[in-house]
Amino acid sequence: MRRWKYALGWLSWHIRALFWYLTLGFRLYFAVGLDRDFNPESDQDMSQKFKYTREKTYRKYLQPLS
Repeated sequence: MRRWKYALGWLSWHIRALFWYLTLGFRLYFAVGLDRDFNPESDQDMSQKFKYTREKTYRKYLQPLS
């Protein structure tokens, strides 16, 4: 049962990540003039805007039972 939950969690996480990356592609495609207003002096970490941050909770099913 734990492996079944792991597989479902893995699949759902990857489907959500796929949709997130598709929306990211649309955002980048339609971001006309993205670098025109770029300010390298800003303290904003731009890489955080383009990273999928959802936690991979399906991995808890791989842990041995205590």
